[in-house]
Amino acid sequence: MHYLRELRTARRVVPYMVEKFLKLYLQEGNSLSGWFVSLGGRAAALLVVVGLTTAIASVHYNPDGYKQVWGARRFLSLMLINILGFGILAGIGLKYHRQPEIHRPMMLLATLFVAGPAGLFRIPVTNGEVMGAIHSIFATWVPMLIWGTLLVVIKAAMTRSWDRYFAAGFAGIVLACVLQVFVSNTAWWYRLAGLVTA
Repeated sequence: MHYLRELRTARRVVPYMVEKFLKLYLQEGNSLSGWFVSLGGRAAALLVVVGLTTAIASVHYNPDGYKQVWGARRFLSLMLINILGFGILAGIGLKYHRQPEIHRPMMLLATLFVAGPAGLFRIPVTNGEVMGAIHSIFATWVPMLIWGTLLVVIKAAMTRSWDRYFAAGFAGIVLACVLQVFVSNTAWWYRLAGLVTA
């Protein structure tokens, strides 16, 4: 009985609090979209910090877990480029939140970039075919790059125009992937990553 009384109170109080918050927020001359952008920016920043911390801690405390995937030091470069690339694309998208022609492609590409190696590469059909053809760490990027290329082509076909922001963002992703493969094979990266894995 006590819980029913609290539930009734909550049903009255929560809408009242939301209404008061919105009135107060809108009276100050702020836009609700600005509040959501601020919240999205904080969430993206938190994701970058947690992602970097998790990647470094994972490699530090369990380097043997990466023996099957090109080793801890090389795989650390993939994780760091992945989360930093997401942060850069999301940051650009949030900075230009009032310009949808920039905001939308950057946020879509940020989502694609962060989901690429972790999600798309784990699809068994994709993983098997790609790994059978490419025996390097670049293989983890291939499914995401295929999806990105398809998105560029489909968008161009549907709109009958070239989205330069989408194409530029995707070119940046391709460059980051190539850079990651190059960096992961250098001696200075092995020394730097050794500080984490030691």
